Amino acid sequence: MDVRTGGGDGLRACVKYAERLRSQSWTCTGGVFLATTDSRGRQDDTMKVIAQDVRSTARPRPISGAADDYDSWCENGSICGRKISRYIAEVKGNGAYGDGDGVIGSFDLIYRQSFDGKRPRWRSLLDWDSGPRISPGKWRNNCRINIRDAADKYCGKNPVGFNDIDQERTRAWWPGSRSYEYNEQRLTDGRKYHDDHLGEFVAWGHTKTFKAGVLHTGRWSKCNTKTGCKYYQVPWRP
Repeated sequence: MDVRTGGGDGLRACVKYAERLRSQSWTCTGGVFLATTDSRGRQDDTMKVIAQDVRSTARPRPISGAADDYDSWCENGSICGRKISRYIAEVKGNGAYGDGDGVIGSFDLIYRQSFDGKRPRWRSLLDWDSGPRISPGKWRNNCRINIRDAADKYCGKNPVGFNDIDQERTRAWWPGSRSYEYNEQRLTDGRKYHDDHLGEFVAWGHTKTFKAGVLHTGRWSKCNTKTGCKYYQVPWRP
């Protein structure tokens, strides 16, 4: 995918912004720009929403001979969310990263959440699109409590252990393509929740660290009911 012409309006707008700014390490996840070092090489960690380009898409349809549709779903979008059921949702983010010379590579991120009663659980996928080998660093699936007019509190910090990806081995799953990693605690009340998925990586041949923007599967509540937590908003909105 050429992120200058494909990947959705938000991603293209973000890449154009990054190329004008000439930060020494930057990432676009959809329309969200995140720089870790500025044009002079100083620590930055600046995040800016260049474009709100989040789409709601239909439930997946079976594909003959394929285990999933992740290489075709939302390939022309920036960030897409879809609700599989009241208990299951997915989000996909099309990403690109680069330096002061422009785009270095691109990738996809897919997160699937499937409640087990009162326990959120996630399956995570980092999918190579272009560029050199990517070596993931610290990555997390975080459970958050929605707090109005204040910082959201944590209800679980769950590490993700992605392997390297490149042209030969394009996909890295956590914990696996058919398994889930459980949130570190049960949710037993009626408060409203959401999830944050984020991480960092390095690209072979480049010394700077890149950070992937935050993605969310959606918002949920009703964790105090007999049937457990249920989604009330997919895709996630600010």
